[in-house]
Amino acid sequence: MRLVRFSCCAVLSLLALSAAAQPRSGDRTPIDAEAIKRGQALLVERCGFCHGSNARGGAGGSDLTRSEVVQEDERGKQLGEFLKTGRPERGMPPFELQDREVSDLAAFLHEQISLAANRSSYKILDIVVGDPKKGEAYFNRNCGSCHSATGDLKGVGSKYDPATLQGRVVMPRGGGRGGAGTPWLQPTAVKATVKLPSGEITAPLLRLTDFDVVVYDEKTQQPRSILRHDGVPEVVLTDPLQPHIDMWKKWTDDDMHDVTAYLVTLK
Repeated sequence: MRLVRFSCCAVLSLLALSAAAQPRSGDRTPIDAEAIKRGQALLVERCGFCHGSNARGGAGGSDLTRSEVVQEDERGKQLGEFLKTGRPERGMPPFELQDREVSDLAAFLHEQISLAANRSSYKILDIVVGDPKKGEAYFNRNCGSCHSATGDLKGVGSKYDPATLQGRVVMPRGGGRGGAGTPWLQPTAVKATVKLPSGEITAPLLRLTDFDVVVYDEKTQQPRSILRHDGVPEVVLTDPLQPHIDMWKKWTDDDMHDVTAYLVTLK
């Protein structure tokens, strides 16, 4: 069972603008840029919450570029077979994907592996291409109720470089970083309310599947596992970062660039 399912038009351009791949002399297979874009969109929509928008790991999910299944995959063959069964015991459900979807996903993952292995073949380009005035207006309309340029975001333009700053906006959990290995202890942790016969309990979520829910018991400072069957007990998730996820469905690439251009001015 997925914790959150979402899509994002803005994420598609993040890597394209931040990391431009240069031709690699040793490549034998032509790069299908469109397949890679489709594969990234699919990963963000179906897998991004756990594995991050670039497959390098997220909120509880592993770095897929280091996965043995992905490393040994041949044009989606092994990956497709794996996705059909998943790993329910580790919180990963099976996925029913079309052959082309598996092929696109494999193309994106293999491209990420190639980029990691050839770090000298790409470079970070200037991503501050938006209009800061438009970004400020957009920020005030859509972000001002939770954030403040003179409050929590004061000096954020000095704290992060533009590429990292844009990444933090798009993936605010930072791919699971910032919690010293304990993201469930952070204020932005997803909370699970479990409705038991004895009453409700609310605690940071560690894992949710069709078979169990595991939360972090803050009193004992230990995981607590509760078995589930046919959706019982009911579990309701609350994500403090849900407004960010909702925004992904609304803003355009220009909006993202404008907001980035504004945020970098907050020195």
